[in-house]
Amino acid sequence: MVFRNRLVTGGTAIGAAAVALCLGLPAASAATPSATLYVSPTGGGGGTSCADAGYSSIQAAADAAAVGGTVVVCKGTYKQSVTITKSMTLAGRSGAVIDAKGMPYGIGMTASYVTVTGMTVKNATASDNAPGDGIITAGFGPTGPVAGDHETIRGNVTIGNQGSGIDVETTSYTTVVDNVSMHNGVGINVVDDFGKPSSHNRIIGNVASRNPGGCGIVLAEHSGAGVFDNVVRGNIADRNGLGSPSAPKASSGSGIIIAGGGAKGGVYGNLVEYNEFSLNGHGGIAIHVHSTGMNFSGNRLIGNTIGTNNLRTDAGDLKHTGIYIGSASKLHVVVRHNSISRDYYGIFTAGPVHLRGGSSNVFSHVIKPRGAIKSFPTS
Repeated sequence: MVFRNRLVTGGTAIGAAAVALCLGLPAASAATPSATLYVSPTGGGGGTSCADAGYSSIQAAADAAAVGGTVVVCKGTYKQSVTITKSMTLAGRSGAVIDAKGMPYGIGMTASYVTVTGMTVKNATASDNAPGDGIITAGFGPTGPVAGDHETIRGNVTIGNQGSGIDVETTSYTTVVDNVSMHNGVGINVVDDFGKPSSHNRIIGNVASRNPGGCGIVLAEHSGAGVFDNVVRGNIADRNGLGSPSAPKASSGSGIIIAGGGAKGGVYGNLVEYNEFSLNGHGGIAIHVHSTGMNFSGNRLIGNTIGTNNLRTDAGDLKHTGIYIGSASKLHVVVRHNSISRDYYGIFTAGPVHLRGGSSNVFSHVIKPRGAIKSFPTS
């Protein structure tokens, strides 16, 4: 009896659990985070709804969340940057806004299998050590940038970020769907800056328009790791790369660009289909291969609807152009079943570029379906 009393009155969770097992009683549960946590600007209550949210800081809630849990961000403006370090869902309610002015990004992810949905993210600030992105599939860890894979970025709005609205950075098997990315430096950026590929990603059904400093959508080689086997489907990317009143000479941009200029790696095996591109600074679709020896094979441009583009011209092409493809070395590209209208050139090539499927494209109100020059600049 004395032994039993000592167990029952023991002050540890282990002791209580052992008693329950010995006596055939149900064990008391150890304290674990709730599956769903709530954040509001006035949070600090019981945490069961937006009316009684448990947190006022998104970062604090993300840190406290269980692996696989959900943080619901309630209506309000949160002046902070958030780094998600575990597999979880960050779900914004209508009117949930992160204002990341003065911060390196709005939402970053250093873990895989993160979902971000329903958020508005604005005003992230770029500098030498900060990307200035709204949402990025990477974040700052203790030893430097860390990227995640298998992310889902769905139904968000990114606006006024100095870098990319959405940066699909050094990630694979990530889905970016049904977002709106406007008035950023770049709309949606797919790159390999941190030395691992960006591959097998899906960029589907987004609006990436009116980004004044660059392109609507970017697939670009930066580190030599490669950007490959991505699908860009059903997006709208209009009026990009036209500068702004405060920066009228900002870099021109395409609806989508596939580009690289390093000594190795490449951008290859990507599918760009059923998108709409119009009124961009460069071509609706542009490919720029600035160096020899890179792998740009297997890219396919299929079934896109392309209006007037190249408003700010491109290398050797001073006319309005639907698709511009320039390469420093021999390049084969599938260009098939696209509808191009209201341009001087339908398709313009610079350098040793060979098109496959060119006769299947449809041209309307186009002066010259094809234009070409013999070389493309290597810098």
